[in-house]
Amino acid sequence: MTVTAPGGRLDLVRGGPAREFTVTLRGGDSQAYRHLLLVFQMEPLVPGPGDAPGTGAGFVLERRDPTTGAWRPAGLRIANDQQPYGLSTGGAALARDAVRTERFRLRATAGGPTGSSPVMISAIDTDAPAGTPRERQRPGYFSLPQTTRGS
Repeated sequence: MTVTAPGGRLDLVRGGPAREFTVTLRGGDSQAYRHLLLVFQMEPLVPGPGDAPGTGAGFVLERRDPTTGAWRPAGLRIANDQQPYGLSTGGAALARDAVRTERFRLRATAGGPTGSSPVMISAIDTDAPAGTPRERQRPGYFSLPQTTRGS
């Protein structure tokens, strides 16, 4: 799995435009995945001096639908802890030796906090049986640096 963004990071402005990035999944030569799910998570940002955060997470993540070209909401977990892989469901197939690139964009809402917290991106094999080693349950991981500043 590789993740690319202009400059290798996301520089957001509270209430400003979304910034795009891509996630490319490459199927290995040993197995196909029936259900490979991309999961996105950030640590919460603590409001700083002058921040007047509203309710909600403060960020909006969207995925570009490759068929229609429309941007659709995507899940972004804001939490201090990681959700167990076994609680993840769904995902799309990825054949052996296949390559799939997906486009995403992230924006900071006008009332959200400022600061830095990476976007942690995991590829989860939702078909992995309980007791499977963690590295097999999560065959891909990337930490994308992100900073949000005031408008």
